[in-house]
Amino acid sequence: MVGSLSHPVLAQDTYRTGAQGSDWNYTIGGGAMVAPNYEGSKHDTVRPMPMLEASWRNAISLSTTEGLKVVMRPLPDKGFFVAGILGYWLGRQEGVDKHHGDTLRGLGNLSGGAVGKLETGYQFGPASFGLEVARDLGNDRDGTTLTPYASYKIYQSQSFRLSGKLSTTWADDNYMNNLFGITSVQSRNSLYHYTPYTAEAGMKDVKFGLMANYSITPSVSLFAMVDVARLLGDAADSPIVKTEGSKEQVSGGMGLTYRF
Repeated sequence: MVGSLSHPVLAQDTYRTGAQGSDWNYTIGGGAMVAPNYEGSKHDTVRPMPMLEASWRNAISLSTTEGLKVVMRPLPDKGFFVAGILGYWLGRQEGVDKHHGDTLRGLGNLSGGAVGKLETGYQFGPASFGLEVARDLGNDRDGTTLTPYASYKIYQSQSFRLSGKLSTTWADDNYMNNLFGITSVQSRNSLYHYTPYTAEAGMKDVKFGLMANYSITPSVSLFAMVDVARLLGDAADSPIVKTEGSKEQVSGGMGLTYRF
């Protein structure tokens, strides 16, 4: 799933019916994104960004950006929501940075797998805030993260929307050590012979993102987005970040979608 950017690009602010008043909506589209080769890399790669989504009343959706998502508004105050999400982490290959010095060579691959998320938040007017809890399900990262966030609709007209989102993420020992730690075996096998390193639980990063959407027609939209993050704590001090990577992580993308 294309989940590395902070904004679900297919999400709509309000519910709209589909063709002929149907409760179903469908979106197709695509674009390109630029993102670090791995979390902590100083090199970027351009990747395709396919987009497909089917949604029912903006309550249940299946998409390439978020996976399977169910949103509930259990209180009379419709600003409060709870969402369950089942997504996918693609994993990390040790050869992903091979064109830029084999930074991860010898550290082994991390297999991908499902990620379960529970999100709760409150929206009032142009502002919203919330908390997302994510847990890896059957992949080598095998970690849990907590991400509080706040977002704001900076500008909105009939055809153009601009929003911003600020978040920070806490990660547990498994997440931090599996992504940023170096075992003694990895130290011996690595191309750069990194010093063994243990990354412990703590704040992993702080991130700010911008998302812009322009409606060319009622069905066709052009979007663009950018995320700027800074790794913190033990993540920032990891040899694959501090020595061969970068604390600053920038990603972005743009493309077109068609909604029907």
